Amino acid sequence: MPTPNKKKRILLCNDAHFLYTGYAKYGYQLLSKLADTGKYELAELACYGSVNDERDIYARWMYYANHVDEQHPAYQQYISNAQNEFGRWRFERVCLDFKPDIVCDIRDPWMLTFEEISPLREFYHWVIMPTVDSAPQKDEWIETFTGADGVFTYSDWGLDVLDKEGNGTIKTVSSAPPGCEIDIFKPVPDKEAHRDSMGFFSDCNIIGTIMRNQARKLYPDLFIAFRKFLDRCYREGRADIANKSYLYIHCSYPDVGWDIPNLLLEHGLGNKTIFTYICKICDNPFCAFFRDARTVCPKCHSAGAVLPSTTVGLNPQQLSQVINLFDVYIQYAVCEGFGMPQVEAASCGVPVMAVDYSAMQDVVNKTSGIPLKIERMYRDLGTSAYRALPDNDYCADQIYNFFNKPTAIRRRLGNKARKAVEKFYTWEKTVNIWENYIDNIELKGVQGKWDIPKRRIYTPAMPPEELSNPDFIDWEIVNVLQEPDFLNSRFAMRFLRELNYGGRSTGENITPVNRKTIHTMFSHHAQNKMDCEAARVGELILDTPDFIRYAQNRAKYLL
Repeated sequence: MPTPNKKKRILLCNDAHFLYTGYAKYGYQLLSKLADTGKYELAELACYGSVNDERDIYARWMYYANHVDEQHPAYQQYISNAQNEFGRWRFERVCLDFKPDIVCDIRDPWMLTFEEISPLREFYHWVIMPTVDSAPQKDEWIETFTGADGVFTYSDWGLDVLDKEGNGTIKTVSSAPPGCEIDIFKPVPDKEAHRDSMGFFSDCNIIGTIMRNQARKLYPDLFIAFRKFLDRCYREGRADIANKSYLYIHCSYPDVGWDIPNLLLEHGLGNKTIFTYICKICDNPFCAFFRDARTVCPKCHSAGAVLPSTTVGLNPQQLSQVINLFDVYIQYAVCEGFGMPQVEAASCGVPVMAVDYSAMQDVVNKTSGIPLKIERMYRDLGTSAYRALPDNDYCADQIYNFFNKPTAIRRRLGNKARKAVEKFYTWEKTVNIWENYIDNIELKGVQGKWDIPKRRIYTPAMPPEELSNPDFIDWEIVNVLQEPDFLNSRFAMRFLRELNYGGRSTGENITPVNRKTIHTMFSHHAQNKMDCEAARVGELILDTPDFIRYAQNRAKYLL
């Protein structure tokens, strides 16, 4: 049992709270509202956040920066492992400094696996909220979820998937969907006047979306559906609707996804598609037809205006102003872990259209929106999960039907969406779910007992040569990893498969695997475990790197 009156110490591993990502928004709200209670000691391992980043000024918790730039002495170490950008390389050092009772993570399953296999895993209660965006989930992810002390999901749909696929082995708690700042994201009193103030003519139809430009966001199909909508308007003698209808895109370019200008050219939509730009010099956001990746800001006249990204974006007030331009919001993706802009749009009284799959299904149903029919499912190579391809003709028809509805009915749909957000999607409701869970945690074993005496950890030995492959893997797990709980696990089966095959698939390449490579990998883990144990009890004196000094010095001035 925890010491009476001792504040629980909570470490959140996540995107830095000041970034323009869904993870960052969620993390900021969670940490801020938990800080408001005064009941906890809080810390953040801030991925993509750096030391001396001026954007961390409002954080009322310990801030451990994870990112380094090319000039930093540790940059080569940072880029040596793909998981380092998610916090792997600094996680143990942060734990040894902060000594958390509870470690939380709300990201994709491949981003958080190092927390499961950390040599310090016994010392913290591990609660995660993975983005369950499709089904089935990979076997190794199910095993990771099974190893957590508590599992939240972003949606009821995701919770159902884990309960079914885990066969009761996953300690699911509940869904804790992202909330919305309903006092910021709210309908404007006069949409026509608002459009005038933003440089639009008042009598127009705007279909809006806010999605990152990445492969699973179906921008090509969205352009096709919009083109089909316009063509139907002309066929049906409703050129009046087509002429005043526009697609509004809030996304980044260039990014890891689609060639936006080429898609506009292909479908003849250059004069029918509007984009958000924001000036990096004066922070002025504005709307315009596509002007390439960089253009001139109409306010300060610098060439510093870009399309918004995860690092340069609009603040909530500015984003609300953009969303309030929309008549209808559309989420067009093969799957979603959640898709927070859907809720922000609904909160602004904008009806939501979304593909009827994964978390989008949750949101569109709860907000009384318009589900978009799936044409077919396909199997994704990277995740082995089924993903949805929507019916573009059906989507076009739904847009056409929407703009043929009387204004009063469209307004009624928007009012229902707003009321649904107030019922289901407030940050107070979301954080209360977390707070109730945290307050009722009973730490088990050595969780939170960072000051217990040193435990004996054996120096790894060399394996006997006569072992079969299955016996070799078992021997390594028991004698080198010293993690007998991993016997007969999916973890063990994966290494046995790779050993039998002689290689590991890494994207388009095959990395050789043999007994020597496995023994070396497990030995490094065992050495890390010994070093962590020695550091924990003070036998190994650790250096104090810049990110630890920064966190400690900054903590002196926390409110």
